[in-house]
Amino acid sequence: MDKNIKIAVIVVNRDRPDLTNNVVRQVRRMGQGLAKDTFVIECGSSPRGRSRYMTHWFLDPFYRGRYYAFNKGLSIAKRKNEYDYYWFVANDVVFPETEDTLRELVDTMEENPRMALIGPGEPSAKDYLGCFPKPGRKWHKASTVHGLAFLMKKKAIEEIGFCNPAFRYSQGAGTELAYKLYKNKWFLAYSDKVSLKHLGGTTYGKVVRISRHEYLRRSRDFASKYLRKHYGENWDKRFTEALDPDVEINTFPWQKKVWEKKLRKEPPFLWAKARIIGSRLKQAMLRVLRRST
Repeated sequence: MDKNIKIAVIVVNRDRPDLTNNVVRQVRRMGQGLAKDTFVIECGSSPRGRSRYMTHWFLDPFYRGRYYAFNKGLSIAKRKNEYDYYWFVANDVVFPETEDTLRELVDTMEENPRMALIGPGEPSAKDYLGCFPKPGRKWHKASTVHGLAFLMKKKAIEEIGFCNPAFRYSQGAGTELAYKLYKNKWFLAYSDKVSLKHLGGTTYGKVVRISRHEYLRRSRDFASKYLRKHYGENWDKRFTEALDPDVEINTFPWQKKVWEKKLRKEPPFLWAKARIIGSRLKQAMLRVLRRST
């Protein structure tokens, strides 16, 4: 059966070859017994910022975000082959070396025909609910799954579609997709057997012009306005009604509260300061890595 399962691994990069190269090396060791192809999508990265594993590059001068790049990768993969699963992986994650994350996620999906999407747990998460693994079980249902390394079933994509690329700043894209999946009797889950660590803060204020604070302000504002426009003022209640009763933590009300909290607008001169600080930190990290090798 394993030989017939085909996986497309889609990794996205924006001018962080250090992180991307490490992630690609990790995922290439995973998926024992599975047929997989790896696509490394460069979101307008400069020549010096491209991964050594790059497979595709597209022009993206203003950086349209992770989900836009995931959509690009999905289209590219579909043109190459017929895959059973698509694994969407951000470049700023680290997997435990002792775990075959991909193999575990695929096995779980194979055992659950209506599981549309699953992601590794995140024990150290500070800004996301419902992703904490618990010992003694294999997985648990989730209202939403973070967009860091989620595996999605081909049949669910064919039936429901994927994340809307209009979500330039990422936040909200997975929430809308989760609602559509639950509404059509699919469900989402987190694994309790495999996990990841999210580094975070590696793009905005580092290699993208706007600061991380400005990114958060824009992303929350976009998500709030988009969801209210398309699903009404009480979109969180509408989304909640679609959930299965055994979903442990409902993240929709929490997300609505976070996204509707206004952040102050930051003047552009502070963005440059953030980039300078980010560049200095990056150079310091590289010096440490060189000394250790």
